[in-house]
Order: sequence, then structure tokens, then C-alpha cells
Amino acid sequence: MGLFVAGVNPRRPVFPSASQHLADAAARRALLGAVSGHRSLSEGLLVAADGRLELYAVADEGCDAYDIAAGLFGAVAEGEVAGALYFAEGIDVASHLFAALCGLDEFARGSREGALLPGECDGLADAGELSQPGGRGALGAPGLPAALPACWARALSEARKAATLGDALTRLAAAASGLSSALSAADASASTAALAETAVELARRVFGHLERRCVLAAGAGDFSLALAGAFLGASVERFQVLGDGDCEEAARVLGAPMADPQLLSALLVDADIVLAESAVEGTSLDRRLMKGVVRLRRGRPMLLVDASADGSLIDHRVASLDGVFLYTVADLAAITRDAPWARLGTDDARERLFADAVRTFALQTG
Repeated sequence: MGLFVAGVNPRRPVFPSASQHLADAAARRALLGAVSGHRSLSEGLLVAADGRLELYAVADEGCDAYDIAAGLFGAVAEGEVAGALYFAEGIDVASHLFAALCGLDEFARGSREGALLPGECDGLADAGELSQPGGRGALGAPGLPAALPACWARALSEARKAATLGDALTRLAAAASGLSSALSAADASASTAALAETAVELARRVFGHLERRCVLAAGAGDFSLALAGAFLGASVERFQVLGDGDCEEAARVLGAPMADPQLLSALLVDADIVLAESAVEGTSLDRRLMKGVVRLRRGRPMLLVDASADGSLIDHRVASLDGVFLYTVADLAAITRDAPWARLGTDDARERLFADAVRTFALQTG
């Protein structure tokens, strides 16, 4: 028996009618029923969403799986289907699916005519002016078709109910799930690196250069430590860490002293860049405090980054003070989305995860 995938090319005229028909759950159940009743097929799973119509199935050796798939899709499409399919067998099935999950412009095709699926890795525009944005947003996973994992979850559920899910497709689904989890972790890491690069670029825009600048990390957690690390890599040499015992590791990594919270006002007067992620007992970064700090700084600008999850740690009214530039994580994400470094490290990580997933699946399936 052989694993195969056959899909209707979304660039062909027959795709809209087939896609519209299979948007209905009853139609998908009927097609899976046809798979279940086919004498040459032992398993079947239908992905019908996110601009894709794909049948993953296991066929008996010696049968023409391409013709079988063309017949099944032909029953729900208006027009000639046989010349509009892309097709892959064996390990190329996993390669095709994993490439789609990774958002790579790569597709395992068989000897029949096919076409690459629409790519997800479009070029990024220049960052433009890094002014303080008024909107809010979240940095998404670069290049990942966000709906595809959800489409697969639905496809698995429907195949289970139709009793067309067997060992081969279960193994493929498990491998896809593992890859999705690895991609999420890689994207989180890459997103953090890109956000940190944005913070550094903002600082350069504010100060012109970063020589002799001082960074104060208040309530340092993983994210603000990543930001501080980016400033360290950008040749900032002076750091102060404000917080409790949980921040001692951050101080060690940055080679910075632990500061006394009672000296917050003096620390802010000295600091050019403030990274605040969690509250520090006995301190509050409110407008009243910052107004006095701004007066003592005598016109020297400040960059404040509220690295807390909800952007509420620093009083947003301080942004109205002269020379104070306040950004939240959402602001950084909104700027990063169109920045040249938005995909910092992402493509290399995805290509590595793709290759590892294909190699592992090949070893597991013999």
C-alpha cells in the first residue's frame, strides 16, 4: 500500500467550483464516504480550506492513485480535473505537507503536471519612519499559513468519524503536529529577536548613537532580558537592574549591579533607556514621578519600553512629556511587521526544521 496526496491546483478554473462544493460539511462527508467505499483505498483524509483541496490517502499497490483522486474530485467539480491536479507519493507526501506548514516555496510533485502552491514568503517592505504608532497589534508567525493547522485538525476529526483514518495517516498527522509545535517555538524566538532589533533601532533614532548610553532593566524577565541583550550586542556598556532576587540572573548576564528600588528617581535620571517588564515593589512609573525625572534630565531624551504583557506597567500619559518616547510590546510589533528585519532568523530556522522533519519521518517509516 502507498501513501499519496492529490490536490486541485488553485490556479486552475475547476478549483472554485470544487472548493465551494466542499465548503459544505455534508459534501466532505460524502467524499470521505466514497473513499471508505473504494476497493483500492484503505485510508483517506480531506483538507478543504485555506485555499487548498487535498486528499491524503493510502492506495493498494499497483493501482493508479492519480486517476482515483481525479475521479473523486471530478464528482464535485465543474470541468476537467485530471489535468488540474498536483500529486506526490511516499516520502514526498510528507515533504509537501511539511513545506506547506513551514510556509516554504517548495512542493513535492510527481511526474504528472503540477504547480507550486501559492508561496507565503513575500518580500518585506522597508520599515519607513519609526514614529510612535497609534495603533496596536501583535506580531504573527512569519510565513506560517495560520489556518493550515486548524484545517488539519478538522480534517483529522472528520476522517476519524468517517472511519477512514488509519496508521499511515495517523503517523503523518503526529509528525505534522510535532513540526507545528517546533515552528511555534521557533517563531516565538524569532519574533523576540525581531522585536529586540526594533527596540535597538528606535534607540538609534532617538539618540543618534548608543555610545555611553545607560539601560535600566526594571523587573527584568525573559523578554526584557532579550531586549537588554540586543542593546548589549549593539555596544551599550552601562546597565542597571532593578528588581527582587528573581532578577539576579539578569544582572549576572548583563554584568550589571542590582539597584536599590528606593533610588528609582535617581536611576531614571541617569538612564537613557528603560525596559520595564514587571512591577517592582515600592516603585511606580507614573506621570508624577516621570515629570520630575524629565525636569532633572534637562532636555535629554528617554526611550521607555513597557515590556509587560498588557502594556500597562508604565503610565501611558508620560508619553506626552517632552523628550519621552514610550513604546509597548504591541507598538514594537506594529513597527516590526513592516521592518526589513521582521524575519530575522526565521527562514533559516524554518528550512532547518523542514529538513529535520522530512528526515525523521523517512527514518520512522522506513
